[in-house]
Formats: sequence, structure tokens, C-alpha cells
Amino acid sequence: MVTEQIPKTYTTILILEDDRDALEEITEALSDEGFLTLSAQNVQAFEVIKQNKVIDLFLIDLNLPDGNGLTIAREIRRESDAGVIIVSGRTSEIDRVVGLEVGADDYITKPFSPRELLARVHSVLRRTRGSTFPRALTDSGDSIVEFLDWTLDLGSRHLANDGRGVELTTAEFDLLRVFVESSNRVLSRDFLLDQLHGLDWVGYDRGVDGLVSRLRKKFKQPAEKVPLIKTVRGVGYMFTASIIKR
Repeated sequence: MVTEQIPKTYTTILILEDDRDALEEITEALSDEGFLTLSAQNVQAFEVIKQNKVIDLFLIDLNLPDGNGLTIAREIRRESDAGVIIVSGRTSEIDRVVGLEVGADDYITKPFSPRELLARVHSVLRRTRGSTFPRALTDSGDSIVEFLDWTLDLGSRHLANDGRGVELTTAEFDLLRVFVESSNRVLSRDFLLDQLHGLDWVGYDRGVDGLVSRLRKKFKQPAEKVPLIKTVRGVGYMFTASIIKR
């Protein structure tokens, strides 16, 4: 086994592999090494998981029953710097080159040993440490975000409306930050709970509803306007404003 130490407790790997035997082999190797693994055997299931979890690394097969692994790798790279490893039975040089050109960090050809897989995973995680899907805003760099006539300073945790400060509790700020980091994406209650797991107030998914209600009141929008935090019935919520970072 590879001995390189990665903070595995917080490292989540999403595997897209339609071959059940290969999927079980990959999952077992990664789980034994201490990683949290999520898996899908088709693109539809993969997209559901991807939209509701924070992912550190993706392992993506190319030959899929309902999609193209190269397209998926390209889309992930457009949206974040999380690690992407293509796992494929295609062994030609052109396949490897195209895979790397669309944004994959590595390309592993089947068959491979668990030892090789772990070595490649650790290598990519060293290079992409701290990068996730969805991309997280950092307190240094993208520390100021603007939407409509609001300004949110992520460093000082300060929200202002046309220059007038609006007081936020710690939980309200943390929830708002999750929303602006994933603007115009439907976020499930489970996803929000996962992001806010360190807060004492959250004991079950409906706890999110109460926090959203309190946060909405801070914005005081006219009833005829599109809600800044839209309820998506049966799923969760979506932050509808476009975000400007500076």
C-alpha cells in the first residue's frame, strides 16, 4: 500500500464506471486506503451525486452506456480544479493525449493493479490539494462577491446592501456562502447539511428550512420579484442571482 499521507477523512472520490467488477475493485482499493467513495454506473446517476456532494477527485471511465467520459471530464474542468483521472481500456496514445487535453490530470489504462491506482490517486491529490467540485471561493483572492445591489465580503463575513451593513449570524453567513459558491444550481437539503455539518443547529434536514427562512428575511425582497433564494419543491433550494467576484 502507498504510505503517502493525505487527509483522507475529508477526501471524497466519485467513481463513474459501468463495469460492475471494475467498480467493485476500484471501490475496495480506495475504501481500504481510507477514502470516502461514491459510485455511479451511468451518467444520469453520476450527475445526481455530483450536484449534491463536494468532490475532491473524479475517476471516469470513457465507454459509458449513456454518455461520453471525455465530455464529462471537460465539463468538470470548466467548473472546477478538482482532480480528474480517466480510467479506460483504450490504450492508444491518441486516446491518452485527448484525455489529458480535455483537462484530465492523469490517464490509467485497464487492467491496472490496486497499488498503481493508489499511487496515481495520491499523486493527483498532491497536485490538486484543496481543490473541489464545486469550486470553493477563498478568503484570499475571490474575497468580495456582488449580486444585485448586495456585497458580501467573505474575509470579514460582512453583508451590505447599497453600503448599509446587514447583520448575519454565523449560520446565516455560512449558508449564504454556500449559496453564492453554487449560484443558479439546485442544492438539495442533504447537500446543504453536508456543507454545514459543523453547526450545532442542524440536526435534521428541515433545520435547513428554518435557516433559509431567516436568511430570506434579511434580503427583504418585494413579493413580485423573483426570489433570491428559490424553493425547488421536493428537492431543496437555488440561489438565483448572478455572482460577480472581485
